Amino acid sequence: MKILLVGNYRKGVGGISGQMERLQFHLCEEGHFVTTFSTKGSVWKRLFLKRKLRKIVKNYDLLHIHCCSGWGFVPAVLGVAVGKKLGKRVVLTYHGGGGEKFFAKHTKLVRHYLTRTDANIVLSGFLGKIFDKYKIPYTVIPNIIELDSTNYRERESLRPHFICVRTHEPLYNIPCILRAFRQLQAALPEASLTLVGDGSQHEELEQQAAAMGLQNVIFTGRVDNNEIYSYLNNADIFLSAPLIDNMPVSLLEAMNAGLLIISSRVGGVPYIVEDGKSALLFESDNAAQLAEKMLWSLQHPEESLEIVRCAHKEVEKYQWEHIKEKLYSLYGFLS
Repeated sequence: MKILLVGNYRKGVGGISGQMERLQFHLCEEGHFVTTFSTKGSVWKRLFLKRKLRKIVKNYDLLHIHCCSGWGFVPAVLGVAVGKKLGKRVVLTYHGGGGEKFFAKHTKLVRHYLTRTDANIVLSGFLGKIFDKYKIPYTVIPNIIELDSTNYRERESLRPHFICVRTHEPLYNIPCILRAFRQLQAALPEASLTLVGDGSQHEELEQQAAAMGLQNVIFTGRVDNNEIYSYLNNADIFLSAPLIDNMPVSLLEAMNAGLLIISSRVGGVPYIVEDGKSALLFESDNAAQLAEKMLWSLQHPEESLEIVRCAHKEVEKYQWEHIKEKLYSLYGFLS
């Protein structure tokens, strides 16, 4: 088949773009012709995308749209409108944890486009509940992660080497991690924290860390998705404190790399990991509770390492081989 992936795509940044890259790779490996159409750009540029997309879509059998809330819904508007007008099969994956507010605010818009697709995909039961509420049909198919034994490091003990791989935007609540790390470092001065990512809050976060007098905090800036595992390999404990989330690939990558995950209990996160079994979860924006979990993980190494091993086994369900049959059925063909 000739498949066109439509989304706010940017090469090498992970997230939705990273999932589009992985999907393209696996589909091409199986003999399909797959290319990507990016709807990312200025408002002025997007005014001309519909005409451009119409010319391109004629050459494809199927559109697989990847969208989310806000400006991330633009791929759905363009892709569904053009795809259905030209009689193409349209499959849509809805990413992101902000769906509930977006659906409530733009109900007519959302229902207009998501009920015209041939199939909708959500990444977990978290978004599935929202689709149920608005009577929009869907199938749950999780994100894809590549399992490679070279990415996994068996740890004999956990060092106080923490890492966070999240975009530096308000949604991901990095200040909560800084506050928790300040509490931990008061007890463990040798503790280190690596913050991988960039965003509108990057400079502000650097200033906050300096004002708090934090030591051993490294801001890497933006890192290409292909280099993420080299940073994960140098850490032992993965921190994530978003206010809203759906199915963060960064957590799956941390599980795959053998890190202990400590995350806020929001959105789709409890659908990926179970508190005390495959991760440690804390209440959203509760820096004191996060600090407690960080200290507990170091004071209880055997229990923490058992959690790591359990999480690593869970990653297997996110491999391409476990996902493709469901996806192919929505595409309308068998593998």
